[in-house]
Amino acid sequence: IAAREGGFPDRLGRVTGLPRWAAAVTDPHEARRRLTELVRAATHRYATHGHGEETMLVHAATAPNAVLRTLPALPPGLWAPSLRAAWTASAAVTAMYAPDTPVAYTPPGTLIPEEVFERALSHGDEHVIKLTDTALDVGDEQALTAALRSIELSEPLV
Repeated sequence: IAAREGGFPDRLGRVTGLPRWAAAVTDPHEARRRLTELVRAATHRYATHGHGEETMLVHAATAPNAVLRTLPALPPGLWAPSLRAAWTASAAVTAMYAPDTPVAYTPPGTLIPEEVFERALSHGDEHVIKLTDTALDVGDEQALTAALRSIELSEPLV
């Protein structure tokens, strides 16, 4: 979007188009694979771009992860439309809030997933906890780095 200012409705009204990355997918298994890829990419991106808006950018990863978790309960015919909805939401949030330039971020020390989750719980912010939960689903070091970054960027609630 041209101007990243104002609240969510103002920004959403300025989104003029999104890449058509998921538009052609019709196979349910390909939809699941792409949704998994989207969750991983959005989670990884938070580590270097979360400073654009630490709360709103959490949703770029957690919204598609919520959809991914519900796929087994949906008829396979709804998996591709679910991918498209999740992609649209994630891409729009990214367009509206991500900064133009990333920052380098390296996690402080080596932590196991359980320690990262404990830190998120101690922090108390529900968005930090949701992103950390998503990072644990992704399950790699870069995802844990994103969770630690959200702890660093967000004001603690407890």
